[in-house]
Amino acid sequence: MTTVTCAPAAGVAEFRRMDRRFLVIFALVAAACMALGFAGLDRPIADGVRASGIENARFFVWGLAALDTVTVLHLFVVPWVAIVAGALLLRRERRERLGLTLITAGLVQLAAIHTMLLAKDYFGRLRPYELLSAADGARAWFASGSSFPSGHSAFYFGLLLPLAAACPIRWLRWVLVVIPLYVVLARIDMAKHFLSDVCASALVVSIYALVAAWLTARWLPPPARA
Repeated sequence: MTTVTCAPAAGVAEFRRMDRRFLVIFALVAAACMALGFAGLDRPIADGVRASGIENARFFVWGLAALDTVTVLHLFVVPWVAIVAGALLLRRERRERLGLTLITAGLVQLAAIHTMLLAKDYFGRLRPYELLSAADGARAWFASGSSFPSGHSAFYFGLLLPLAAACPIRWLRWVLVVIPLYVVLARIDMAKHFLSDVCASALVVSIYALVAAWLTARWLPPPARA
């Protein structure tokens, strides 16, 4: 794994190659949780959230609404902003690493969003609130639904997971990861997604980020030691 060094002139930690070990571990955890959801945890979790009375908790509903407003989620402009900002930073001395990282994150996010949209149309899975309110025996898959995979998870993991994997500041890395984790918990609490929905998106993002890390490694060498 690439060691973290600081840029002597700027006095701040440089962005680095994406940490592939971090991404592999994240992908394995996402795959395991998705498998557990498919194996039988999806419906009990949805039933448990509703029975517990915590469904649509304000902490999640209001917080997620604020995030979606700030990121203008439904317009999908964030990946383009990241790509353009990254391209501009590539022209600035000692900002090339940040520029390439932003471009990579924007491209990963775009790929995840488009994969999510195509998969939603194909699988047609009903959302938890639709199944919970339907009569017993309602068909969950290929039923013109839009639950699988999670769009919110693809959006937030798509941008923030690559940034976290390249971030040299440990506490900031975990902040970048906690934000999409909060989002997936909110979507489950709001009965908009099953566990496997959000984990599938996280897995797809992890795979795209790993591919991006491999492709960009030749253009982003380790920082020179002071």
